[in-house]
Amino acid sequence: MTADSSEYFYDSIADRFEGLDHPADLKRRLSIVFDECLADTDLAGKRILDAGCGYGPFSTAASMRGAAVLSVDIGRRLVARAMARAGSRGLVADACELGVRDESFDVVISSEMLEHTGAPLRALEELGRVLRPHGLLVLTTPNRVWQGIVRAASALGLRPFHGLENFCAWPDLERACLAARLDVVAHVGFHPWPFQLGFERPARAVERALARTAAARLMVNQALVARKRAPRA
Repeated sequence: MTADSSEYFYDSIADRFEGLDHPADLKRRLSIVFDECLADTDLAGKRILDAGCGYGPFSTAASMRGAAVLSVDIGRRLVARAMARAGSRGLVADACELGVRDESFDVVISSEMLEHTGAPLRALEELGRVLRPHGLLVLTTPNRVWQGIVRAASALGLRPFHGLENFCAWPDLERACLAARLDVVAHVGFHPWPFQLGFERPARAVERALARTAAARLMVNQALVARKRAPRA
């Protein structure tokens, strides 16, 4: 791959990425990850991998909770920004081939990263590999049922983002977790309609009512929590 490859699109906008990120979406994803998925997990002293760290909002949130964070992204400029923002350590790597020892982290966080890899389920396998037994994987990613709509919006110039976008189907994520020795603890939907449309309070009401029902599989995004199984004695 070269710096012009689609994998590196987000690094090419590193200087303005934060300004392009939709504040309502970022706020909701941070809340899903830390206030819901990790609400009962004390992060102080935990080793956390932030996979696909971007400019560092999730690394920062984890660091503020006392975690020792490794910020990982394929883009060098993004990793540098995340390190400066979060006071974390950094690693430039492809999520499909992390170059990190097995079972190195207590918690792995990945928010809107899987879909920007060439092989999302291979990336999920890697995230599971580096997770310690009984550790938690917390990820958010778009739902494949919205892939066509998003691609149409990009083709019409309605979105500022390009690069790789390979959305994952709901059942494929669960099967990939099982194959990676990860037991799914929770799998919920969020953003019942595109966040760009607004109506945040009604959206939260819909999520509270439907996020854990079959209707969640039609929502724009999905959040998954999985726990690494310990090896058999």
